[in-house]
This record gives sequence, C-alpha cells and structure tokens, in this order.
Amino acid sequence: MISTSPGRLTSLLLDLSTREAEVSRADDLGPRFRLVSIAGDSLKGVAWSPGDMVQVVVVGAALLGPWEVRSYTPLAFDPATGTAEVLWYVHGGGPGSGWAASATAGTPCRLVGPRRAVPLRTSRRPLVFFGDETSFGTAVALRATPSGDGDVRFVFEVDSVEESRAVLARFGLTDAALVARDAGDSHLDEVEHEVLTAYRSAGAGVLTGKASSIQRLYRALRAAGARGRDITNVPYWAPGKKGLKGH
Repeated sequence: MISTSPGRLTSLLLDLSTREAEVSRADDLGPRFRLVSIAGDSLKGVAWSPGDMVQVVVVGAALLGPWEVRSYTPLAFDPATGTAEVLWYVHGGGPGSGWAASATAGTPCRLVGPRRAVPLRTSRRPLVFFGDETSFGTAVALRATPSGDGDVRFVFEVDSVEESRAVLARFGLTDAALVARDAGDSHLDEVEHEVLTAYRSAGAGVLTGKASSIQRLYRALRAAGARGRDITNVPYWAPGKKGLKGH
C-alpha cells in the first residue's frame, strides 16, 4: 500500500481550499491604519463585486496546525493584475491585527474567496452608510459601483476623529459624519440622530461594523418607518466573538 506523507497531504488540501498570494506593498496611513496590497496569479480573473469579502489566513501555514482566519472587504480588486487592496484597522492584540502590523512586501499569505458580503452594487441611492473604522474599506469600495459614492451620506463611530478624518481624506471621503465613541455608548444618541436625519432624504441604508450598534440603529430606522428590505445589515465584529463577516 502506498501512503501519503502528512506534509504532502496537508499541502494538497491547502492548495485546494485557498489561494496563494503575497503582500506586494504595505503602507502606514496612520498610527492604527495600514493599506496592504495582496497579489498573486491565483487572484487573476477572479470575479469580484464591490462589498465582497476575502478571508485571510492570519495564523497557521498548514492544515495540521491551528488556523485563524479573518474576513476583510477589499476597497479595490483588480482581476487583471490579481491584486486586492485591504485597509486594515490595526488595534487590540488579535491575530488579524498582528498579521497586518507585521506584513511587509514579500510576506506570503493565503486567501479564501472572494465571497458575497455587502451587496453594494445593488444598493439604492440616495443611501446612508453607517460603520466604524472596520468599515472604511467597504465605504471606499462604493466608488467601484456603477452609482459611485456621490449620493451617499457616511456616518461613522470612531475612536479618534482626527486620525479617522485624515485616513478617509486619503480616499476622497471628506464630508463623513464622525462621532467619537465613549465608554458608555452615549455617543450612539448622536449617531442615531445623524443616521435618521440622513435616512429621511435617502430611503435606503447599509449598516456595518459593531453588531450592537447595528442592532440599535436598525430598530430606530424601523421605528421611523423604514422597511426591512431597504436596510442591509452586515455586522463585522462583536466584543469577544469570532466568525463574523470581518471588515
């Protein structure tokens, strides 16, 4: 009987389940933001729609070891060159932030996807878009839709208004409403006011970012008469939880 060594078997499974690529460039855009370009022949010709996510293996190089996979929404994806650009919010001590903080040109990586996450291409305009720092890449991806981002009102809850404003300005998002977080979440009163005001003249909404913030805003929008089908909810994270859509 011919046996297959564990190394060859895991290598085969890894090749079948993921796309091999490497970091082509990593730029610091602020103390906690990095723009990482990932490129590889396996990404060429891949179908991508703005708002689709990719999953990045941030821990583990083989199936025998423990894997940690995190999901991110590329702000741009070029199937001709096989390049995906991801804006990382580097915060906390999680494996995703650790991988992004240490990534440099030539760092190998493996991806799964792209997969459907936020259907930006079909989102009606005018539109109110809510999120936080983990949503910036998705917000920028709106530019790649047929309707663009010119008729979108952006509202973000953030830790640092100054840093966030500077990062968003790099991508032309200069008129977003930025609301600084506070420990007791009382800032959500202002966030809710901004979202409801924008929705009255928009009629459609996309809610991303922190799960509990999305839940509150969804309830407020529904109470204000919004139809469920006009609101897209995609939670990217919740404290202490893994396996959400990521950013």
